[in-house]
Amino acid sequence: MAKKKKAQEWLQMPKLHSKFNDKDLEDILVSKSIELLTVEGETPNFIFLSGGFFDVKGFAYSALRAWRGAAKPSESGRRPLLEATFASISVYISSLLSLQSDFYFAYDEIKEILKSQKREDLWAILEEKLPFISIPPMEMYGNRVSPISPYFVIRQDDELTLGEIYPSVYLTQVISSIKSRFFVFFQHQGYSAFGFFNSLPGHEKFGFDETPKKFLDEPTPENLIKYAKNANNLKEILIALINCHNNAYLEQALVEDYEVLLNKLLEADSF
Repeated sequence: MAKKKKAQEWLQMPKLHSKFNDKDLEDILVSKSIELLTVEGETPNFIFLSGGFFDVKGFAYSALRAWRGAAKPSESGRRPLLEATFASISVYISSLLSLQSDFYFAYDEIKEILKSQKREDLWAILEEKLPFISIPPMEMYGNRVSPISPYFVIRQDDELTLGEIYPSVYLTQVISSIKSRFFVFFQHQGYSAFGFFNSLPGHEKFGFDETPKKFLDEPTPENLIKYAKNANNLKEILIALINCHNNAYLEQALVEDYEVLLNKLLEADSF
């Protein structure tokens, strides 16, 4: 009981920010996401988020949910604990991924410069060290732990990153069932979206190295439903979600101070 009381002092539960919700649009996005994430007939658990910063430390977002036990901020009598955790961690990981993208560009530029100068010997040293690539944390490879990364990148292209979050971010201290979770981070026309899920489908379901179908129609619920029904991969689902958030078609939630939870998730000695 004491531990629960302590947790209540720092857990920042998302609050209802906008009540409007187009259920038909939400249902098609959820069902299409389930279709793309399903592995060997097992129904996946997932939460997709798209949003932006609100005020100084706030994060306002729209979400697609099909995670057993997850609660919407609008549901009375239930705390959206799972959503609070993933919403806060998405803010943190997105900043790291932006930094890592800069590293990737620098890494490629160094490669081209050395090759143009016929210094394959130096390039071989850099390639072996992989200085700008995050490595899995202590739970996988002992002391070979990245000082900045709570995740391991599985695959990425210019728009989408697929990775895995490890217990080094202490998610298990908040929700015991979260031991390792996959995620995607998608950037599109200056906006971003996150997806968290517990099973890993084939990489073809994500749309890596493919240009997603453009959404050029007027962003009405009807047009977004049509676009989502014909989605071939998760990139296109996330494009639809970004448009839903930007036009307030789905219920929106607000985490007023995501830093409070993040500080706890990233401090081993705080639990």
